[in-house]
Amino acid sequence: MAKFVKKNKPESAIPTASMSDIAFLLLLFFMVSTVFVKERGLKVTMPRAESIQKIPRNHSATIYVNSAGTISIDDFPVEIPQIAGIMNSKLAEDFNLITCFRTDQNTSYGIMSDILNQLREAECLRVSFEAKLKR
Repeated sequence: MAKFVKKNKPESAIPTASMSDIAFLLLLFFMVSTVFVKERGLKVTMPRAESIQKIPRNHSATIYVNSAGTISIDDFPVEIPQIAGIMNSKLAEDFNLITCFRTDQNTSYGIMSDILNQLREAECLRVSFEAKLKR
């Protein structure tokens, strides 16, 4: 009987040595040729104070916040979790309490939002935002 010898088929392989070079060239090409559009965003018109009302200081508590995030209530430094308790006790002393909110122009809105949430917990819902009148 005759023996059949199987011939080895030649393997076909794709050379991948230069694949990374091609990938980086494509990446570079798209980075250079892409035009990024700067989004303009929404134009927000902030409200302006038309008149100023004097708030009686004997019925008010002033919360000061500077640009570094330091918070003080009537010139006593406090932390955000303490605000609800302090304002709750002040509201118990004076039912007509008005909370005056005075912040720096560069204060983070996140801090202001946290303070307003603490005031909501303490049910100090009469809040006044102090502003300077532009002349």
